[in-house]
Amino acid sequence: MRKCSISEKIIHIASGGNHTLLLSEYIQEDTGLIMKSLWGCGNGGSGQLGNCGRDEDATVFRRINLQLAEYGLEGYQPRLICCSWETSYVVLSSERKPDVLLSMGSNDFGDLGVGRGTSVHAKPFQTVQFNHCLEVDGLALDGVYLQVISISTGQHHVIVQLHVQLRDESRRTLIIGWGAARHGQLGDTSTLNKNTPFFSLPKIIEVPHHPNDPVVQIALGHQHSVLLHESGRLTELGSNKKSQIAGLDEFRNVSFVGCTWNGTYVVDVCGTLYATGSHSKGQLGRSPPLTSIHPHPVEFPFRITSARCLSGIACGSEHILVLKTEPGFTPEVWGWGWNEHGNLGLGSTMDVHTPLKLWPQEVDHVNLIATGIWAGCGTSWIALEKQSL
Repeated sequence: MRKCSISEKIIHIASGGNHTLLLSEYIQEDTGLIMKSLWGCGNGGSGQLGNCGRDEDATVFRRINLQLAEYGLEGYQPRLICCSWETSYVVLSSERKPDVLLSMGSNDFGDLGVGRGTSVHAKPFQTVQFNHCLEVDGLALDGVYLQVISISTGQHHVIVQLHVQLRDESRRTLIIGWGAARHGQLGDTSTLNKNTPFFSLPKIIEVPHHPNDPVVQIALGHQHSVLLHESGRLTELGSNKKSQIAGLDEFRNVSFVGCTWNGTYVVDVCGTLYATGSHSKGQLGRSPPLTSIHPHPVEFPFRITSARCLSGIACGSEHILVLKTEPGFTPEVWGWGWNEHGNLGLGSTMDVHTPLKLWPQEVDHVNLIATGIWAGCGTSWIALEKQSL
């Protein structure tokens, strides 16, 4: 377990195969305005860190300057970040202007969302366009209002939720995706070219739902996608080869959903955690002899899942972190699953089949309070704040 120091407040961390983005905020001294900063570390050889680290790996976080003003994006700030395997995504926002979605890095499976013929290294980022797919009921996007509500990534596919305004001034919420699609993780595959099993441009994903039951969260695995509706039910797309979506249609009171590459994790309104999918690395949090693929969701009978103390879950490639907070007690981080790269920070590389406490590990650490958790492809991150004495 290594420590790194960021002097600004950490908002979010996103990790790809061998790179990481960090979004932070600070108060500008002369104006009092809240400003956002984008940081990156790891392998940037495919351009996934913009101009930062293209020639060499960045082993410490460095600010990423996207030179937005040079590309007509003056006044925009990063608001959301996400990463697929070798590609990064940054949502920019500016007051009274439509959001802009940038993509950087590899385009092997259409990950950039800009088509296959685009020169992807002409500038540090690409701008993902939605106009070509936003004809709803014969009406096109008006170009004045567009809000990216959320962005989620799997290993090579992306789903965004957009709130848009059409030319008749009506507003709609749309689910749009691109990237790897052969297993149905982006919905209908009837228009998919078998020789190129991915969509290199964004397309609308038709999600069967009631008008009064919108999507409120989206989680992506390697070959599957799960959408949580306001009512607490789930919509599943893609492969079930490893039981990663088995039994999910039975849930009706879900408050959170997350995905590893080959599994899905669900928390109900009572705070109970369930999991389904692959258990080859201990991802389902049970001791052997549970089979490597479990056909039905299993409930976690651990004390970390009570409704009042389960305050955060982070799903990595094949490992899971849980942030447990309880009034009067020091917050704790628990983890389990794949640990080949020391992802769980335990000083070993043995997989962990039942949840173990990862933080605080020593008495000396109790003055450092865990405030956030994130998990990526073989990596984990815990945000710590020094406790006031």
